[in-house]
Amino acid sequence: MTMNEAMRVIVTGTGGRLGGAVARHLRLRGHRVVAWDRKAVDLGAPERIDDHFGAAAYDAVVHCAAATSLEWCELNPEEAAVVNAEAAGRIARHCREQGARMVQVSTDYVYDGTVPGLRRECDLLAPCGVYARTKLAGERAVLESGARVVVARVSWVFGPDRPAFPDQLIERARREETCAAIGDKWSTPCYSVDLAEQIEGLLGMEDVEGVFNLGNTGECTWQEYGQAALDLVSEMGIPLRCRTVGAQTLAEMTGFLAPRPVHTAMDLTKLRALGIPARPWREALADYLATYYRGRDGQSAE
Repeated sequence: MTMNEAMRVIVTGTGGRLGGAVARHLRLRGHRVVAWDRKAVDLGAPERIDDHFGAAAYDAVVHCAAATSLEWCELNPEEAAVVNAEAAGRIARHCREQGARMVQVSTDYVYDGTVPGLRRECDLLAPCGVYARTKLAGERAVLESGARVVVARVSWVFGPDRPAFPDQLIERARREETCAAIGDKWSTPCYSVDLAEQIEGLLGMEDVEGVFNLGNTGECTWQEYGQAALDLVSEMGIPLRCRTVGAQTLAEMTGFLAPRPVHTAMDLTKLRALGIPARPWREALADYLATYYRGRDGQSAE
């Protein structure tokens, strides 16, 4: 079956940025989507997973749901392992029994982040912190399940389904005269709409399995990311009290319980070799802001 044919797809985590975007995109493409948020399926309860996935009929699962708060995972390591690793492996085994494909959404945080440059799928993995370690354990559980699996590593997801860093920074800049963001950590902002299209592309390739970096291209710091967002909305005429994003360091973030890798921007060569496009993150961010912010404060939406 290819994505030119209607598929029955279960999408988990549809209350989040990526899960919501994937479910909406696949529906618009004519597929039969079952959307499960955290209220529908408790990933911490194995019997609930078995009840849902054992009774349903589906061609594919896109597993976006996870425990993503780094601080929560650090404080609750056993629960994080159940949600991020054990639940993923259990869903993969149900996919194997159904003969269904699975896309397991993972994170750039599994990479070693000590060396500048773009991370490739074959690069050293050195997760720091409970969140990253449990997500890597989830990758291994699904890859070893015997199911037809794609592991999709993503980073810094933004989109319309839930406020993310650029939305939060813009709102702060509208209220306050100063704002700052981390200037010594690098990765790539990824638009959920683009990720959904890439996931659809991977689902449409029956013989494609394994690990892929997904997202947009390029790399930046949180500071550069935030400055780009403020510049774009300012050009749209949205009034801001703060127009310059100051620099903070990771060392200054004393509220962080979990360690963060420094260099995790990802190389998308393997994905693009399949003919799946990826555009620069600045272009994707401009698209998002033009779509969802233009028209505010009396500005023209045309």
